[in-house]
Amino acid sequence: MTLPLHKVRAPFYELFFSFQGEALYTGLPQIFVRFSGCNLKCNYCDTIYSTIISKKSKYLTVDEVINKIDLLYKENKKKFVFGKPSVVFTGGEPLMYADFLEVLLPKLKRKGFSIYLETNGTLPKKLKQVIEFCDTISMDFKLPSESNKFFWKEHKTFLKIAQNKASCQAFTKCVITKNTTISEIKKSANIIKDISKEIPFVLQPSIDKNKPKIQNLYKFYTEVQKITNNVHLMVQMHKIFKIR
Repeated sequence: MTLPLHKVRAPFYELFFSFQGEALYTGLPQIFVRFSGCNLKCNYCDTIYSTIISKKSKYLTVDEVINKIDLLYKENKKKFVFGKPSVVFTGGEPLMYADFLEVLLPKLKRKGFSIYLETNGTLPKKLKQVIEFCDTISMDFKLPSESNKFFWKEHKTFLKIAQNKASCQAFTKCVITKNTTISEIKKSANIIKDISKEIPFVLQPSIDKNKPKIQNLYKFYTEVQKITNNVHLMVQMHKIFKIR
């Protein structure tokens, strides 16, 4: 017997309020909803604890997630001083639960929340299920040097879908480590160029033991500038200040 949609559950690691620590929304208040489980295992992952469904994961229904988001917003309402309050869906990989999001997101939109999807950009078919409800999409390029797989085709298809929704702001980002190659960065930039040179591309140097050489950052930035029009070099602030 199939459960009613409002009783379907998905695994979550945590729901919390914080300030965005990376890319274009750095420093802005947001409510974070972190799913458990991921379809990848990247070497630099900073939320490795959420890539599996563990004993710490909690299975919640759509209504339970909405109630927790409402409470977090009520507790932090004064911090949202402009615009719609933003809810970030992250992980793990949130699009593994596209069926769940397809029910949850329109309910949140009706309540006045803005939807921010943080994703590894490898599940374009899943994005099609929820793209109409997304206001912001942050897509990571998962480079072969760190993910040990090639996702160029998936990334390009994914970004096309995201960019085709006029009311959605889509941007890309990429963690730069000591293993990152110039060919990977240029390949990523050319994927952006083929869709729109105006799509932001955020280069995020790792600050841990895998941090890249400064001269490589200059080189990567310069090469991307030759290909696209909107490149940023930004550290991940949440790692520096050690906050969620």
